Amino acid sequence: MSIKKSFETFWQAFIHPRVFIFILTGTAIIFLTFLTDNDAMEIAISGIASVFIGIGVNNYSSFETNLSNEKKLASRIGHSLKILELAKSQIARIHHELKNGNKQYVKTGIAELEDFMTLSIELIKEGNL
Repeated sequence: MSIKKSFETFWQAFIHPRVFIFILTGTAIIFLTFLTDNDAMEIAISGIASVFIGIGVNNYSSFETNLSNEKKLASRIGHSLKILELAKSQIARIHHELKNGNKQYVKTGIAELEDFMTLSIELIKEGNL
């Protein structure tokens, strides 16, 4: 994947409200450490800020995983549609040959059609795992 595409994917996930708000809040809380001289207070503020940043990073990774899953699903649907289009054209050829009385082609065509359906079923089952 190109750097530009990677950056666009990162930016799309980063500006999502569930990610951006928590990371921005955590960063803002971190700046509160500059307002105190108490070391214990700085550690407590940093801990609170790390919780917000951690939530934002967790949301980022779940959002990125969701985008990846959507791409995989779209790919599987695209492959299934192509197989169904091939099956449709095979049915049209079988229908045409049946009208012409070529029974041998019909037999082989139906066997190929069965292979198309088996492949389509396997692709759909693979997506459900």
